[in-house]
Amino acid sequence: MKSPITGIILLIIMTFSCTAVLAAQQKLTKEPEPSFREDAVSNHRHPEVDTDVFLYIKHWRDSLPEIGHGGLIERAILTPGDPLNPPKKGAVLKYITGYRRASLEPRTETKPFTSATEQVFFYITGGAGTIETRAKKAALEEGTAVVVPASVEYRFTNMSGDASLEMIMVTEDVTPGFVPNKTISVGSYHNSLPSLGMHWAHIGRGFDYDLAPKFVNPMGFAVVSIDKMDMAQPHVHGPGCEEVWCQLKGRSLLLFGNRLMEQEPGEAFLIPPNNCVPHSSINATAEPMLWLYMGNRHDHLNK
Repeated sequence: MKSPITGIILLIIMTFSCTAVLAAQQKLTKEPEPSFREDAVSNHRHPEVDTDVFLYIKHWRDSLPEIGHGGLIERAILTPGDPLNPPKKGAVLKYITGYRRASLEPRTETKPFTSATEQVFFYITGGAGTIETRAKKAALEEGTAVVVPASVEYRFTNMSGDASLEMIMVTEDVTPGFVPNKTISVGSYHNSLPSLGMHWAHIGRGFDYDLAPKFVNPMGFAVVSIDKMDMAQPHVHGPGCEEVWCQLKGRSLLLFGNRLMEQEPGEAFLIPPNNCVPHSSINATAEPMLWLYMGNRHDHLNK
C-alpha cells in the first residue's frame, strides 16, 4: 500500500509531465509572428539589407545599338554578371551569355553567319521574313521561335516594304562533349495547347517545334498570358534558377520584392536567385497581355 506522501509525489510528477507535454505541443504548433501585423519588423523597408530589384530589370532602349550575327541591329537587355551582386543594371546572367532585342530593317538581309561556339534562340515579336540555312528555309512571323545550333550557317531576310523584323534573342555557349542538332528547329506557340493555372493565373503555351531543340543549359521557353484583372502567385527563387520574363504585349504591374513597378513591352527582368525576392505579374487592365518566359533551371538538375 502506497503512503499518502508517495501519492502526492506521483501526482506532482504527473502534473509537471502533463504541463511539459502541453508546453512542447504548443511550441510545435505555435504560428510564427505574421509579417502583416501592424507592429511587425517587416512593416518597414530596409534598404541596407533589401535586394535592389531595380538592378534586375531593364529595357532594350537603355542600351546602345550594335551590329551582330551577320547584320542584325542588336540592343542588350540582360548581360553576364553576378546575379547575387550585379556590378551594374542588367548584369545578372550566370549561365547564358546574352539576352537581347534584335531587328532587321525592311528590304534588307543579313550576311550568312555561323559560330562554332554559340547557339541562339530567336523569338519573333513583330514583322515577317525568312531564315535560311543550306538545308532548310522557314517563314517567320509573330510567335515563331527558331533555335540555331552551333556550326550551322544561317541568314535572315526581310522583304517587307515598311516593317522591321523584330525579335528577342538568347545566346549560350556550347561545351565540350555537347552534340548540337545539325539543323535549325522552328516552332510557334500559336500551334500548341495552353497549360492553365500555374502560379494561380499563368496561361502558358510552349513551342510546337518541327525538331526538338537541344540546349546546353536546362532551358525551357514559353509564351505566357494572364487574363484581365488577374495576378500571378507571388513566389521566390533560389540558387541555380535563371528565370527571365520579357513583356511582349500590354503594360503590366509587377510586384518585385517590396516594390510595385510597371513593365512594358521590350522590358525584361530576372528574379534574384536568393530566395528573398517575390515576383508577381499583374494584369490590371482589360487588354491582352503576354510575356516570353525563359526558365533555365540548374536547381532541378539533381532532382
